[in-house]
Amino acid sequence: MSVLRAFRRPERAALLLVALVLALAGMADAQAAPVPDTARVRIVSIPGSLPQPRNAVVVLPDGYHRSARRYPVLYLLHGHDGGHRNWMERTNLLAYTARLPLIVVLPDAGNSWYTNSSARPDERFEDYVGRDVPAFVDQNFRTLTFREARYVAGLSMGGYGALMLALKHPSRFSLAGSFSGALGATRSTTSPTVMDAFGPAGSASRAENDLPALARDARGLDASYFYIDTGSADPVLSSNREFVRAAAERPLAYEYHEVPGAHTWEYWNRRLPVFLALVEERIARLPGAGPHP
Repeated sequence: MSVLRAFRRPERAALLLVALVLALAGMADAQAAPVPDTARVRIVSIPGSLPQPRNAVVVLPDGYHRSARRYPVLYLLHGHDGGHRNWMERTNLLAYTARLPLIVVLPDAGNSWYTNSSARPDERFEDYVGRDVPAFVDQNFRTLTFREARYVAGLSMGGYGALMLALKHPSRFSLAGSFSGALGATRSTTSPTVMDAFGPAGSASRAENDLPALARDARGLDASYFYIDTGSADPVLSSNREFVRAAAERPLAYEYHEVPGAHTWEYWNRRLPVFLALVEERIARLPGAGPHP
């Protein structure tokens, strides 16, 4: 049962236990079988603001090849030490989306935290995932290209990335979802990948990418909606509560689910249909939305 909660006083997140979170989120690619390229699942290589193109999985709705319909798109982001295959391999994503009139795109962002790297100027993952990947998908698949039909969500590092992209680029995404999001990432001073992404403590990049600050200060979010979901036994729990407090102060339109669970694929697979039900509700309100063939 979901618990929607408001909090009255900030508690400093006991920094996030970044090392534990990264270890838990990284149980993904070892000895993984290839994702098949089928009628519903396409493997594509996407160029953009990086030295080399990166692969992505595109999951098409059932009936895509039998119609001329255009579809909304969900960009689903992986966690630390993960990759573009994870959501396909570790959850029932294919079954969950079979009846939905929705394209799902699984991009690959390495351990970038979905940011334009502070340490490596040629690694511009915020530009790549937030701009280049949607542009490629819009050019190569039958998509609805307006913001009300574009959604982003992710787990752990990807939960941070999804909220960050939606807060910084509200004209691109109308709905953002975070599962066990590592929402206090910019506070860590021990993770090498965080240091590469955001620079040293006190840097401008850390301030510009701090999620509670973005939630309080961002503009143009009146039509945006945020879904935050975390387990009550998850080490990222305190940073999720802190973000929700900031969202409530603004206030942003959001829903917060704090339910039994931990930082595991079992939890993310169990919670994914809850978020997809929200996506389905929003699709039904799109202009010209009709029955899925």
